[in-house]
Amino acid sequence: MSARSGPFDADSEGRATHLVLENAAGRLSLWPVWREVPEGWSVRFGPAPHGVCTAVLEPGGERG
Repeated sequence: MSARSGPFDADSEGRATHLVLENAAGRLSLWPVWREVPEGWSVRFGPAPHGVCTAVLEPGGERG
């Protein structure tokens, strides 16, 4: 593991680095913006900073 922070790390200074995806079954997933959204999933929230996206995944954290 590197000691340096990358552009998609959780602590990347408020940059919009992640998405929240949803599949047909209603399951949510945290996803980096640079990766292609997999078949069967759609963007539910984002792009937004890691912390904001993880808050959306918490119970009662629905946005958008």
